[in-house]
Amino acid sequence: MQPCTTLVHPTPATGESAAVPSLSLRLAQRAFAALIEAPRRHGPDPFRRAQLAGAARRTLSALSADECAGLAGWLALQFASRSGAGRAGAQAVLARVDATLAAEVGLALAGVLDRLRPESHATVA
Repeated sequence: MQPCTTLVHPTPATGESAAVPSLSLRLAQRAFAALIEAPRRHGPDPFRRAQLAGAARRTLSALSADECAGLAGWLALQFASRSGAGRAGAQAVLARVDATLAAEVGLALAGVLDRLRPESHATVA
C-alpha cells in the first residue's frame, strides 16, 4: 500500500474535492486571524497590533495571486460572521495592512452576504 501524496478535502458549497491549501496560505490565514482578533484580545496595545500587522504583511507578500484570492474569500467569510461594528473594525484594521486586499475582501464580502441572505435562497412558485 502506497501513502497518499495529496490530501483532498470536500468544499462545503459544491461537494467537490479541493486540494489542501498551501502552507503559505495557511500561515497567512493564521496571521490575519490574529490581526483581526487583536482588538478584542489585546485591547488598544499599539505595539502588539504593529507586530501582528507586520507579520500579516510578511505572510501576504509570500502568497501567489491565486492564494491572495483564496485569502480574500476566507477573510470575507470571517467578516460575514461578525456583527456590524465588529465587521467595520476588522475591515479598518485590514485596510491599514493592505488596501488592495481590503478592497478585494469588500467585494467578496458583498457576495458572501448576498448568498447568506435567507430570501436569496427562496424559490418563486
